[in-house]
Amino acid sequence: MSRKHNEKGNVYMEFVLVAAFFFVPLILGMITVGMAVVRSYQVNQLTRDAGHMMAKGVDFSQQANQNLVANDLANGLSLQANSGNVTGSATGNGVLVLSAFESLPASCNCINGGHIVLVDRIVIGNNTLYTSPFGSPASIGANGSVANYSTDPGAQADNVSSVITIGTGGLAYMAEGDFAFKDLGVVGFIANLGAFNRAVF
Repeated sequence: MSRKHNEKGNVYMEFVLVAAFFFVPLILGMITVGMAVVRSYQVNQLTRDAGHMMAKGVDFSQQANQNLVANDLANGLSLQANSGNVTGSATGNGVLVLSAFESLPASCNCINGGHIVLVDRIVIGNNTLYTSPFGSPASIGANGSVANYSTDPGAQADNVSSVITIGTGGLAYMAEGDFAFKDLGVVGFIANLGAFNRAVF
């Protein structure tokens, strides 16, 4: 009887060991993915809020407004404010790119007439994580304005029409957020978690 009791105890130990190798990674993975989903939702909300604020006239070239985004709206996402510039930095785990576009009329007698052009761009956070594919102007002023957007061919952003239709003379505002969740992951199982979102107004 004592032998059977010992064997029964061994079966329990074997079950616990096998279950530990299966269930512990499964539970850790579920927790990690759940946290990533919550942060992805936060990135979506951040881009929507920042884009909407820009469309309503909030000036994100001002440090106080950048701090509002980095410290309050992006709380927990490791978005670093710029310390007084509009081109971003190389620190933090996230970047927010805010852009304004205008469709210039062909009758403007300018090089970019009949094109959609980038007129404003402000980058908050780590500019090495993401570069917007919509316009690459030669010069951006200290307040985020694109210098000579009517004559700078690099300011052309006709590919914005793949995202939104802008009528002649019309404006569109875009917020793009790209974040890496470097503190999340299960070694050997889940790596390189992050989120990207684009909101247009």
